Amino acid sequence: RLLELAAHRARELGATVMHLNLSEANTADRDALSRLGFSVVRRFFEMSLKMTDFKLPYAPDNAFALRHLQRGEEETLADVQNRCFADTWGFNPNTAAEIAYTLSLSGASAADVVLIYDGERPAGYCWTKINGETSTEVGVKKGRILMLGVDPDYRGRDIGRLVLEAGLSYLKDRGVGVVELTVDSENQAACSLYQAAGFKVQARSLCYEKQID
Repeated sequence: RLLELAAHRARELGATVMHLNLSEANTADRDALSRLGFSVVRRFFEMSLKMTDFKLPYAPDNAFALRHLQRGEEETLADVQNRCFADTWGFNPNTAAEIAYTLSLSGASAADVVLIYDGERPAGYCWTKINGETSTEVGVKKGRILMLGVDPDYRGRDIGRLVLEAGLSYLKDRGVGVVELTVDSENQAACSLYQAAGFKVQARSLCYEKQID
């Protein structure tokens, strides 16, 4: 019934497709979604890193400058984010207003976003989050990499590694001991980057899709 109501509201808003993410291990709900006409379109890795296992010591490249986002620069972040993910499955263009709203939420800060610049041009970014919860496994504060993107014009130049190192170093400096993220299993470049940094797959989730037009 809840999915029916969600589909009705989505139609009112002009959407034609519904997506739903579900743990691969949740067989009961997976069966229910299949009966309702949803089909699997993507698999994601849920990855985790203990900061004691962090393998990429922070070493800035002098060719690029790293700094944190400041309030009032939401348009800059929206522009670089939309460039980074324009060709990525499932991405909807973001707006400065949406970013400003997200950064205004409790526990969020513009400083959570690390930007990497080539001169005056943003070449990528890493958006982090401190969860405000403790890992039951190791008893330390948890953080998260929400998004990491590299401008298509700068791919292949180690931008991803540099900005990931900066984001992880930021979280570590704030007492985070475990960092989590979700990555598309088909994004081989991102998966390789995270594995090189010491992230390990802890679980898998599935993205289900259903046409509602």
